[in-house]
Amino acid sequence: MESERLRQLKQQKQLILNHLDWINQEIDRESIATIPSKSPRSNRLAEAIPEDREVASSLEIESSPSSKVASDLYQELGPDAKNAAAETRRGCLIISAVAFTALAALGAWVIYYY
Repeated sequence: MESERLRQLKQQKQLILNHLDWINQEIDRESIATIPSKSPRSNRLAEAIPEDREVASSLEIESSPSSKVASDLYQELGPDAKNAAAETRRGCLIISAVAFTALAALGAWVIYYY
């Protein structure tokens, strides 16, 4: 049988654990409430397109001109979206150039030594 002191200690431990769970819930709730809407973790695309905006029923190209949609999206997302697209394009070109150079060097090495 458990002693009275051991039973009380276990009861106090359970109370403390319950209180810590409650504190963690409150911290999470306050953290979510204070996160700015423009944080990198937020979905900026979802914020840019309002929920009451009509969505086309079909995915035909003629139904929505791509240039108009892209420019509207860039304006709503802000300047970071346009810069990110340019940086991504530049990065892909650099990686492609490095890969092509490595392939050419490998080809030259194979031709030279065989």
